[in-house]
Amino acid sequence: MLEQQGEIEIGFLLIQGFPLVCLSSALDALRHANGYAESARYRYRTYALGGGLVKASNRLDIQAGADIGDGDPAMLFVCAGSEFPSGEAHHPKIQAWLRRMASRGVPLGGISAGSHILAKAGLLDGYRCALHWYDAGVFRETFPDIEVTDQLFCIDRDRLTCSGGAAAIDMMLRIIDDDLGGRIASKTAEMMQVERVRSTVDRQASASLYKAKARSAPLARAIETMEANLDQPVSMIELSRTIGLTRRQLHRLFRQYTGDTPTDFYRDMRLRHARALLHGTPAKIIDVAAATGFGSHSHFTKVYRERFGISPLKDRHSDL
Repeated sequence: MLEQQGEIEIGFLLIQGFPLVCLSSALDALRHANGYAESARYRYRTYALGGGLVKASNRLDIQAGADIGDGDPAMLFVCAGSEFPSGEAHHPKIQAWLRRMASRGVPLGGISAGSHILAKAGLLDGYRCALHWYDAGVFRETFPDIEVTDQLFCIDRDRLTCSGGAAAIDMMLRIIDDDLGGRIASKTAEMMQVERVRSTVDRQASASLYKAKARSAPLARAIETMEANLDQPVSMIELSRTIGLTRRQLHRLFRQYTGDTPTDFYRDMRLRHARALLHGTPAKIIDVAAATGFGSHSHFTKVYRERFGISPLKDRHSDL
């Protein structure tokens, strides 16, 4: 994706109210990668409408490095938080610059609610995108034809979007891996104290768990029961009885708030826990299977590959 040789500029367009943690996470990943490369690969610059001060979501004032249109980045990310001024999403100068970058083939990215700005400019039509679960509902209503994933980050051709927070690190590590190789990406992750480098198959926990819990007390009880029984899964009959619903009501509840059936949701929860154990502990794969309620090594491997696109053994030993 980054085909230019030598030093290149990665630009970050800061929208009023942007999350500072996202910007600092992304910049630090690039900074550490420069330190491990034979020569500095990444130059980074912040942009803002008017080129002046931008107030982050924590109310800290940040001085942008340049006005919109004053640079020539090889890749450009829009960094925005949940509460950005609507005028900036519609501002003709912002939209014109983003469209001009797209017409020149510059890869464009959205960090946290930055996807909303790209979509408003018509630059996510036909693409899949990720954004923070908190903003997903409004985004889907505003842009019903754009597919939103609950992945931590999503790379669809020349569009790179992420859910924000620590996911900005994961996305940058993926870019570094593709550009400079797994060795430098791994060293960067190690320096940033990233225990496990997450990929595009990892989902936002809040998208399918915390948000669902907050919306429905019976659903919260069901999910908490699942969490407490990862090694010995309870049946749907037993789960229904525990929370005082019929199986049909339980099924309807999960479909309404998570989009999954109770069985699929439960299995995915166990598989995500299994993945955390594979990357975070030295436990044997058969023991990980048992600890997450899968009765056999072969069945565990089958459903794991279906979910993550890789076998448990290869996933454990993969660099990224």
